[in-house]
Amino acid sequence: MSEEVPQSGIKRTFIHKVVLLGDGRVGKTSLRRKYMGEGFQVEYLNTIGADFAYFQERVGDDNYKWSIWDLAGQPKFENVRPMFYAGTLGTLLCFDTTRVETLNNLDKWVDELVRNTYSEGTPIVVVATKIDIYEEGKEGHVKFDEVEAYVNKLRTRFEGRFDIKMIKTSAKEGINIKKAFDMLRESIIEWRSKED
Repeated sequence: MSEEVPQSGIKRTFIHKVVLLGDGRVGKTSLRRKYMGEGFQVEYLNTIGADFAYFQERVGDDNYKWSIWDLAGQPKFENVRPMFYAGTLGTLLCFDTTRVETLNNLDKWVDELVRNTYSEGTPIVVVATKIDIYEEGKEGHVKFDEVEAYVNKLRTRFEGRFDIKMIKTSAKEGINIKKAFDMLRESIIEWRSKED
């Protein structure tokens, strides 16, 4: 469902294709659904290949049209995912704070992103999901000093082409969902202004 943005006073319209990446069950679909104003689903449903959504919002005098692609995280979809990357301008790179292996797998997702965008990557916001059930120090849960080290590693990898940001979220509680997309929008605008 997309909301029609009133056109009076609009100076510019931007179209941003973004992808949500990460292992299966990290909360990508819940993040997208919450941002779109849809309800949170308790049961887990596999994304088959990719799930697409479209959303418009007005920010000041600008109109932003979001094409949001939620790419399936299961290994069995690895061969079909590449076709969904074309035109990507930004990435929400998601991991589940309660499953440290999903943080450890982020390099695989970044490699896939770089390989399939043909542009040495795109602006990235690293999204820590499920902070509503996260317990610091619990076995299997992430350590945030390791998250910060990973974000710094990405910053080095991309050599300042764009700033890598990180945010903690909960789709269930609605924590920082809009802010994650706002951060990504700002990074895309900054990156594109440098590229022009």
